[in-house]
Amino acid sequence: MNGVFTDSNVILNHLRDDKRSTEMLKKIQSGEIKGYVNQIVFSEVLYTYMKYVTKEKSYGLKKNPEKIKDIKIGDTVALFDLFEFLHFDDSMLGLTEEMITTYGLLPNDALIAATCKSYGIRDIATFDNDFKRVDFLNVWRL
Repeated sequence: MNGVFTDSNVILNHLRDDKRSTEMLKKIQSGEIKGYVNQIVFSEVLYTYMKYVTKEKSYGLKKNPEKIKDIKIGDTVALFDLFEFLHFDDSMLGLTEEMITTYGLLPNDALIAATCKSYGIRDIATFDNDFKRVDFLNVWRL
């Protein structure tokens, strides 16, 4: 599968006006690069964005559902229209365990690496150095 898996930090940095991340998303939007994400990236982006705009820590946000309801997430959700979603399912559980035990990844990163391996994706755009330990991934440092 050609294209690049896009880690949540690239999308979050775009939301913070990082030029490198924005340039990457423009290439995906134009079709120059095929971009992929999974449910983990979607969740991480929304959760981090919600904490950022409310200036709340995780526990404070969780205890304030009215504040959560007031967050305008439409533009952030719309960014995901740029990407093809690669769905993670229970057939990848063993592969996720392998990513943890072989490369020392934390669970969310292991789920991302397992998704890439399962779909045959070799390239990942990220600011996370942990993916450099994964021998089948080519890390695009922006």
